[in-house]
Amino acid sequence: MGFSTTAIHAGNEPDAATGAVSVPIYQTSTYAQEGLGKHKGFEYARTQNPTRAALEKNIAALENARFGFAFASGMSATDAVMKLVKAGDHVILGDNTYGGTYRLFSRVLSNYGIEFDLVDTTEVRCPSQNGLEVVNARTCGRK
Repeated sequence: MGFSTTAIHAGNEPDAATGAVSVPIYQTSTYAQEGLGKHKGFEYARTQNPTRAALEKNIAALENARFGFAFASGMSATDAVMKLVKAGDHVILGDNTYGGTYRLFSRVLSNYGIEFDLVDTTEVRCPSQNGLEVVNARTCGRK
C-alpha cells in the first residue's frame, strides 16, 4: 500500500455497531462494564478511547511501527518521553523551547537527577558529549 492509501485506510475499519466507514468520534467519558474489570476493551476515555485507538493504529502504520501514541497535548507527550530517561542522563533542549518544557526540566526532572542543557538550535551540530545516546540521527548523519 502507498502512503496515501495507508493514511486513509489504516485504523479505519467499519464501525461494528453502525457500519460507518469512517471512525466515529466517541464523546463519552465512561463505558458500560459487565462487572468490575470486565469490559469490552474500553473502561474510561482518559485511559483508552476507540477514536484515539484508530488514530494510534493509523500513526503506527504510517511510521511502519508496531505502535503509535496520541496525546492530548505536547506537554503530555514530552512528559511521557521523559519517563524513558533516568537519573544521571543528560538531555539537550533547544534554547527556544516552550516555557512549560523548560519548567518541567528545571523544576521537576532536575529533582530526579536528570541533567539538561539549553543549546542554540539555529545551527545544528552533533553533540560530542560522552555518553550521549539519543540524538537526531537525520541531522547528525549529514555533512
